Amino acid sequence: MQLNNKQITINDLSILVNKDGFSFCTLDQHHFLPIEEKTPTKESLKSFLDYHQLTQQEVQLIFMDQPAVCVPSPLFEEQQNVNYFKGAVNLPADSTFEHRSLDSLDITSIFPTNSTLISLFKEVYPSLKVNHLSAALLPLLSSFSFGKAKKNLFIHLRKDDFDLMLFQGGQLLVQNTFSHKNADDFLYYLFYVTEQFFLKPDQFNLYFLGRYIKYSEYYQGVQEFHASIDYLDPQFPAVDANHPAPFFQSFFPA
Repeated sequence: MQLNNKQITINDLSILVNKDGFSFCTLDQHHFLPIEEKTPTKESLKSFLDYHQLTQQEVQLIFMDQPAVCVPSPLFEEQQNVNYFKGAVNLPADSTFEHRSLDSLDITSIFPTNSTLISLFKEVYPSLKVNHLSAALLPLLSSFSFGKAKKNLFIHLRKDDFDLMLFQGGQLLVQNTFSHKNADDFLYYLFYVTEQFFLKPDQFNLYFLGRYIKYSEYYQGVQEFHASIDYLDPQFPAVDANHPAPFFQSFFPA
């Protein structure tokens, strides 16, 4: 299944905010800008963009360096943003917050950002849109899950972390982000979640977001306890091996 609800064009650019730098993803390119300072200077950023001819018109800055928190929309209070993260995530002192109302799920996604960073990118891309990994994915996964009898467990693998989202029909039951260094780490946390929610292999569908050679060992490990797994597009097995979030190399949220 293709999760994108728009046709990616040469005018689309996703800038992924990772823990160690920024990934610039277009239809046919991927470039990485490491974080050597707290925030790049405008001059160094413009030099990088000019060198790689990154002059796209549709640009999204997608945060994935910190997890998001989802709360039911009727209970959301913007002035409580910091409190939603207390005890769960150690945030940098200069963190600011953005939120997105996910109307189809009746939840609001709150995520840490950096206002200085956003201002910097808006200087070079005035029409920049700000988003978060989970806010981009959850509505599409909810729509995919709607009407299905079994629970649906979605896994998004990326460098150092993986995102896990469990749905019953169109309703989000749980989302979480776990660290991993290898397939054993990944399987440990996956088994933990399935045990916590009493999920037997025949009671849920398991989907990976994309299928990539670099994670073959992860897929093989899952198949030992769950015979039927599936992969949601985009699928680019030959994706840049160094890409920190390969699914997003060809996924551009609408």
